[in-house]
Parts: sequence; C-alpha cells; structure tokens
Amino acid sequence: MKLVCVLTALMLTLAAIGRRAVGGEVSAPSITEPKAASPTVAPAPAATTPSTFPSFAPTVPAPSARTGAPTPAAVIVFKGEVDDYSRDALFKRFDQAKAAGAKVIILKLNTPGGLVSAGLDISAFLRKQKDVHVVAYVNRYALSAGIMIGLACDELVMEPETKVGDSAPIAISSSGDLQSLGETERAKMESPILADFYASSVRNGYDPLLTSSMVTMNRVVHYVQSAKGEKKFVDEKGYQDLIEDGWKPVEGVPDPVDRADSLLTLNADVAEKVGISKGTFTSPDALAAARNYTIVSTFAPDSGDKFIGWLGSDWIRGILIVVLLQALYMAFSHPGHGWIEAIALVTLGLLVGVPLLTGMATWWEVVAIFVGLFLLALEIFVIPGFGVTGIVGLLLFFGGLVLTFVGTEPSLPGGVMPGLPAMRGTWINLQHGLFIVTGGLACSLFLWFWLNRYLPKMPYFNKLILTTVTGDLSAPTGPIVIAPPESGPAIGDAGVAVSELKPGGSVKFITDSYPDGRIAAVISESGWLPAGTPVTVREVAGNRVIVRRQT
Repeated sequence: MKLVCVLTALMLTLAAIGRRAVGGEVSAPSITEPKAASPTVAPAPAATTPSTFPSFAPTVPAPSARTGAPTPAAVIVFKGEVDDYSRDALFKRFDQAKAAGAKVIILKLNTPGGLVSAGLDISAFLRKQKDVHVVAYVNRYALSAGIMIGLACDELVMEPETKVGDSAPIAISSSGDLQSLGETERAKMESPILADFYASSVRNGYDPLLTSSMVTMNRVVHYVQSAKGEKKFVDEKGYQDLIEDGWKPVEGVPDPVDRADSLLTLNADVAEKVGISKGTFTSPDALAAARNYTIVSTFAPDSGDKFIGWLGSDWIRGILIVVLLQALYMAFSHPGHGWIEAIALVTLGLLVGVPLLTGMATWWEVVAIFVGLFLLALEIFVIPGFGVTGIVGLLLFFGGLVLTFVGTEPSLPGGVMPGLPAMRGTWINLQHGLFIVTGGLACSLFLWFWLNRYLPKMPYFNKLILTTVTGDLSAPTGPIVIAPPESGPAIGDAGVAVSELKPGGSVKFITDSYPDGRIAAVISESGWLPAGTPVTVREVAGNRVIVRRQT
C-alpha cells in the first residue's frame, strides 16, 4: 500500500509540472490482420473474483496544469458511421493536428458505431499515440465501435444527456431471428472485441469487468464500497460475499450496474460515477477552459467528406438504384444509343465506388455485380428465352448490390454459421441493403409501366418517339377507309439503317403495313453497321427486333 501511495504521489507531481506519464501497453491481437484473433487473447476477469482495478485513475494523466502557459489543443470531429473512409480521414486529421502543434487532441465523438474492423484499427492507433494526450469527448453517443474508440483514448469525458456502451456481437438464424449461442461459440465471436476492450481498460485504468459487460451478456456487475470507503466492481458471487462482510452498494449508482439480460449502456451521470467518464462538460471549449488548454485548430469533415457521406446515405443509394435499373432496362431493350449506357455506367460506378471507398464492399461483390450484368446481357441478346443464365445473373446482380451495404467482419476463429452475419451492425446493414434494393426494384417497376404509358404524351419526349405520320393532313374528300392497325416489323421485312447500328440503332421499314415508312429500334446481330446499310428482320421477340445485313 505504501508503494502504491508513493507511485500515486509521483504521478500527480509529474502531472503538475506538465510532464506526460505514459503507461505500459498490454499486448492485443493484430488489428490489421483480424484473422489471427484467438479466444485466448481476450482474458476476462475471473467470474468468482472481485475486481480490484481502480475505476477512477487513468494510467496516462492529462496535462492539465492550472497555472502557466496553456497547453495547445486541437479538436477532431468524428461524426457518423465508423468505416474505412472515416478511419483513414481520422488518421489524416491526427497528422494535421500534430503538425499544427497540438499536444492535446480532443476527439469529438458522435457515432452509433459501424465496421468492427475499422473500429479495431482506430483503437489500436489511439493506444499507440505517445506524443499527444487524446481525450474522447462524447458529443451525443458513442455506441458499439464508438465506445471501443472512446475507451482507447487516454481518457473519456461526456456532454450532459449522452450515452456510451452496447458493443456486443449477435448471431442470426436462417429464419432471421436472434439465435442463442453456446459459450464456446460466443467466446469465439467476442474474442477480438473483448481483447481490444481489455487492452484499453488495462492501459487507461478502467475496470475490465465493467467494460467487458458492454460486450458480453450474462454478466452481473455490482459497484460496492466498504465502511472505509474502498470501492470495487464485483460479480454476483463476489457481491454476496462482500455484503456479508458489511460492504454496501455505492450510492447514486444503479445496483446492479449491469444485469445478466442487458448490455451495459451508461448515461453521462452514471458513467462519471463509475469512472468511465472523467468529467461532464457542455462543450470542447468548456473542457479546454477547465483543463487550461487553448484550442489552436478544429478539424471537421470537409465538403468532400460530406459528399461521400451524402452519396453513401440510404436515400441517395436508393435513388441511384432506381436510375440504374431504368437505364439498364432502356439499354437492354434499345441498345447502342450511347448516352443511356453512359448513365448506367456512371450510376453503377457510384453505387459500387462509394462502398469500396468506405469498406462496405469488397472486390468480389463488385465482380459479382458485373458478372450478373454480363449473364443478363447474354440471356437477352444471345440465348433465346429466359432460363438458368438469366436467373443466375439476376441473383448475382441483386445479391452483389445488397452486399455493398454490408461491411467486412473480422475473422472469427472456428467460424459460426458460415455465410451468416455474426455482428449486430452487419445484420442491421444487411437489412438496410435488402430494404433499399427491393424498394428500388419496386419503384423501377412502377416507373417502367408509367413511362411506357405516358412518355409519348410528355413534351420533348414525344418528339423522340414517332407516333404520327408526317405530310398533308387535310380532310379527305372521298369515303373514309379504316386502315388495319399497324404492327411492328415482322420477320422478313426489309429496311435501311438510318443510324449506326452498334449493335442497337434505328431502321426505316417500308412495307405494305406502312408504305410511308416507319422507324423502329432494332438490334443488329451482324455487329456494327453503318447508316444506310440494308437489313432484314430475322427475329421479333416482344419489343425486341433483331436484324441482319442483307446479302
């Protein structure tokens, strides 16, 4: 005990003269290669032993001298989903803050979580910071991967009415319901997350029993104190033993702090009382004033970051899916016009490019989308009818689109239910993807029917579709003869290409059915043909007219 008192006095003295003491780090599993994670690297506090970690003394004290020159600080705003793009942007802003001379970085967090892999990368990066003191400032909430990031900082503070916690993986059955897991399977799933929480807890003085209850259910955590004021976090067995010895629950804190059927989620008041938060402040400026910091710069998402976030939002991606499906329908039914194919390519590039940038998609999903489109084109233009090739193409195309909403999970040793999501955030993103893609398909079907009916009546667009016969429309002087209804080109009809066929284009047909000539959209099976080439109709399937060069 004397040794502890001496060490504590030494640390406080060093803090008073502005020197930053850095605690030793506990080894954690490789974050850049999560496949190496193992259940054995996530040591949890023993279930029958009271926890003795102090919940009020961070390993790395803040450079908070109240006298002398203020410590230069920078504010870095982290808002929204945790993904590969926001991870890389955070790393870049850390370099900018250090270049600006900041010795303290206030990381302003407002995130519901996101990709576990990106969260692991960020927390490992934060624990490696030696030349700056990092304060996690919870602006609204830091949940899931957000609290993983917050605990990795040297300390955490909160705004009033904010929340932290709730960072557990889940498993989903084939029917879409939550599925109970055995202890071994759940330990494998939780292993990389628990290992990261444990490393941050030991480094920064949090109680591992308390922080692990944010990840793992079926853990009951009590906060008790003795008659002499000593405080501990204990499990259910330790709680019963200490109560018999005269210990009592800490006043002002719920008892238990966390129940067996819940995941620990704390508001600002309780988080400060249990030692997760080191203070409650109304703004980063209020924190800086209390700590004698001077904020030299603020780094927030710029217009480019906001544009990427806007393109990645559910509504915009849903609209892009509708535009893509409309463009693909027009390109497949009337190919060769150029601008329609260009719209389809640009839209598809945005739909897969932004998820690739943020880490929500991988290259194999993009390949699946393009292979699906190739098979659909093969079915439409080469293989008669619609069979296995078309069905496989549809599955690959729409399945690839849905999976661009789902991020990559860290590899879980041993694997649980291969092919099904294991993390809660992954399952939520999968639901979003299914909803948005199916919603986009439904909207596209509605637009197809609507445009086919009303497009010929709309201004400007009616000029692109030949629905009338040009020439003298004066009233007839003889008897009125009702002509038979015109039909489209028939097999064997001859015509002349009025545009390049590449392979789609337009051909003017003059037959008994339309002696004055009629232009129709066709597809050339002879490849590219210049304008003026005589052609013959070889096949008619619905509104698709296949022609070949006349020989």
